[in-house]
Amino acid sequence: MEIKVIYQTLEDRNNADIIESDGPFKCNNNQAWLGSGYYFWESFIENAHWWGRECNSYSNGYVICKANYNLDQEFCFNLIDNPDHIKNFQKTIRLLKEKGLYNNKTTVSRIIYYLKDTLKLFKYDATRVYGVHSKNKNSKYTFSLPFKSHGAQYLDLLPAIQICFYSKKNNLYLRNYQIIFPDKYIEDFLV
Repeated sequence: MEIKVIYQTLEDRNNADIIESDGPFKCNNNQAWLGSGYYFWESFIENAHWWGRECNSYSNGYVICKANYNLDQEFCFNLIDNPDHIKNFQKTIRLLKEKGLYNNKTTVSRIIYYLKDTLKLFKYDATRVYGVHSKNKNSKYTFSLPFKSHGAQYLDLLPAIQICFYSKKNNLYLRNYQIIFPDKYIEDFLV
């Protein structure tokens, strides 16, 4: 089991006291990659800034909160580096295709809902993914290095690793949620 650092980006509504007391906050957007849940960027705060500055139209700016969790493969559906979880996900895709349920509208979240609601096989408290090509190559929050001078392949040094918790209380021990950006809120809590 490994302890991970994660970051949640929120719209700044001048409500630091509510953020600290009630956070984290759930995303119920029907376009959410992994379904309804509490979304965090793992390891790299740059991705939380990228989300706040380039992906949202937060008119009042944004807030970043930091937290920790225990990466436990028993409770986290890990589609980054757990071959068994990835193979099970692939099997589900094959099953959907065999049943004629897979089409051009099939998304990662639809497959997770199928595993949860239809097959009742989803026992996980969270899903962990790497959003390949999430960020624009020209973003100041993208840092990559090519493997060779004339190739498309590269090493992503700020991978967009995301985790979605399906409830606040979980077996991954989500904890230590606190505001770390912008400084104006940190100073308020230190006084």
